[in-house]
Amino acid sequence: MAVVLRSCIVCNTEFPSKNMRARFCKSTCKSIHHRATKKPETPTIKTEEVNTMSQLFQPDAAHLKRLQDFEVGQYNTRTQCNIQGREQLGVMEEFEVQGLQQALDRYVELVGLGYTATGEIAHLPKLIAGPTLDWVILSLRKPESQVEHEIAQIKAQVEQEYLQRLEADKAACVAKEVESLLAGEKRRKQQAEFDAKAAQEAAEYARVEAEVLAALGGKQ
Repeated sequence: MAVVLRSCIVCNTEFPSKNMRARFCKSTCKSIHHRATKKPETPTIKTEEVNTMSQLFQPDAAHLKRLQDFEVGQYNTRTQCNIQGREQLGVMEEFEVQGLQQALDRYVELVGLGYTATGEIAHLPKLIAGPTLDWVILSLRKPESQVEHEIAQIKAQVEQEYLQRLEADKAACVAKEVESLLAGEKRRKQQAEFDAKAAQEAAEYARVEAEVLAALGGKQ
């Protein structure tokens, strides 16, 4: 096949070639054309990724139950604390009573309200002897109705905190994904602008080069 002059579709420079399909004078123009004609990708999340993210932030009943069981277990080993800043619920409650007789009277009253004594050493009555008065510390298990109510409170609180954490994690994940997609879109726009500028500069260079070559040719 004969060698013929062909025009580069990017910079319009004429170049000799035997290939009738040749469209570029050099590899640089071919790369510029390829990037300029490449269809930009729309920043989207794949269906599989959406489904995975959806499942990731759905409440897990088994995990929630483990969290609740742990907190209930802690509750069942604790003594109620009402000190400001250190408040905590506990299945046991302590009562400080002045004098032995008053302690006995208070014990009978509390048992009548549903409180019960336990055989654990840590919860046996304690006598604190003073110079003039004695104090008795009664450590009793709360009435079952109160225990059930407080356990329900604990479970509800654990569930609320668990769901709030899921929402916070989901919001953080969405923000990160949006930021990533926007950054990718910005990079693609910058690349497209760079390619357009490079193509324009290549075409301008080819035009001026052709004028110089034509001027030099005219002087010969």
